[in-house]
Amino acid sequence: SVSTSGDSTDEPHGSVTVTVSSGTGYTVSQTNGSASVTVSDDDDPPPPPPPPPADPVVSVTGGNGVTEGSAASFTVTASPRPSSPLRVDVSVAAQGSFGVTTGTRTVTVPATGSATLSVLTSGDSIDEPNGSVTVTVSNGSGYTVSQTDGSASVTVTDDDDPPPPPPPPVPVVSVTGGNSVTEGSPATFTVTASPRPSSPLRVDVSVAQSGSFGVTTGTRQVTIPTTGSATLSVSTSGDSTDEPNGSVTVTVSNGSGYTVSSTDGTATVTVSDDDDPPPPPPPPPPPSATISIGDASGEEGLWVTFKVTLSEAADHEVQVSWASDHAYDLDGYAMDYEFWYMSGTLTFAPGQTEKTADVYLNDDSHAESDEIFRVRLSSPQGATVADGEAIMTITDND
Repeated sequence: SVSTSGDSTDEPHGSVTVTVSSGTGYTVSQTNGSASVTVSDDDDPPPPPPPPPADPVVSVTGGNGVTEGSAASFTVTASPRPSSPLRVDVSVAAQGSFGVTTGTRTVTVPATGSATLSVLTSGDSIDEPNGSVTVTVSNGSGYTVSQTDGSASVTVTDDDDPPPPPPPPVPVVSVTGGNSVTEGSPATFTVTASPRPSSPLRVDVSVAQSGSFGVTTGTRQVTIPTTGSATLSVSTSGDSTDEPNGSVTVTVSNGSGYTVSSTDGTATVTVSDDDDPPPPPPPPPPPSATISIGDASGEEGLWVTFKVTLSEAADHEVQVSWASDHAYDLDGYAMDYEFWYMSGTLTFAPGQTEKTADVYLNDDSHAESDEIFRVRLSSPQGATVADGEAIMTITDND
């Protein structure tokens, strides 16, 4: 029997082996000269060594929103708590203009596991949109950044009153005329303000007329409601007098609270006369004075002077034209002539009754009988022709 002893040490199982040694008077079995008995360890193994400590996971949370001029507060947390103070890098950013110092900062998280970061904002008197401050944990040594809470924001509220609204735009006032009317009917105009006024707008206009249609001219006032337009009706009066067509014109005057349209500040409506024209005057009576021309004679080579007379003096100017022409024989042939073709116009001033004119006679060296030609009157004005043809006799001087 081979004794074994127990202990409290965990160890591998073992064995006890007995081997027959060679000696005198026997031989050792070749197959069973040795035998072993297993000895099992009955102690528990030691616990495994603890794993190496993991790096803390760092996260950040934001506090409540603040008003400009107050500090935005953030909490930086390390989990698990660090065994010694842990330096954590963060970046600060801002949306809006609130005087925040942006960029990188270092926060020291103590062994308690969390630290507070306060970011100052500054107030001003400028109205602006609300903004925010954002803190983001940066990668660093001895920690990892939380994948879900690595960034946090705090709202920064502006506390300034907005500026007063701009004054409403000044309306531009224009006027348009309606259809033409007949005397006795009102002429209609539309006065418009653009943009529409926020309250009723009083607009000065002036009314004028062309013609005599009983229009009350001068300045009037039109009130344009907030709908943006008003109708102005200008009365006309009818009569029985025939007259030319006319018009009514409305012009927007300068005033307070509006400007006058540079293109449509005036408008006109035609007013048509509806009266029949008077009957035409009777034709003037025929002139009482008559014009006559007298026969005359002259020697060849000289001038023949003839006389044109009025039967009575006229109180107006009288005119008549004259021209020399052939005389014709009984067979209708033009007689030989030795005169110049001449013409002219005689004018009788009021009160005159006699005028003269001359025709030149050609000269020759032939002895011959006397010859004749005619002078005719035409185109009388202010009198009628009583005797419009005279015979001029050319006497021979050879």
